Amino acid sequence: MSEADALLISMAIEGPVAFAIVALARWPSRGALHAGLASMVATAVTHPQMWALAIWSYGRFPYWPAILTIEALVVVVEAALIAWMARLTIGRAGIVSLVANSASFLAGLWLIT
Repeated sequence: MSEADALLISMAIEGPVAFAIVALARWPSRGALHAGLASMVATAVTHPQMWALAIWSYGRFPYWPAILTIEALVVVVEAALIAWMARLTIGRAGIVSLVANSASFLAGLWLIT
């Protein structure tokens, strides 16, 4: 899978997941649409760095510790971006980021196996 394919798949998964979480929870924010779009933008911002870091780390560290550490960093950075763009509290943005990134991570694992 190419980096561009992975980015598009991630955005296609994470945006709707973020939208659904905020819409269903009815959290105060700029709205569910903003949360979904913020999640997609945050993914576009973090993905190139995550991809490069993953490629760099694979030969240096064991796979699972490396990928889980990278994903944890992505969740934190994206939570901050989502909180800022969608005007969610950092805790709620963290939930959105964690769930959305977990969904795309699991989809990615499914696609590569």
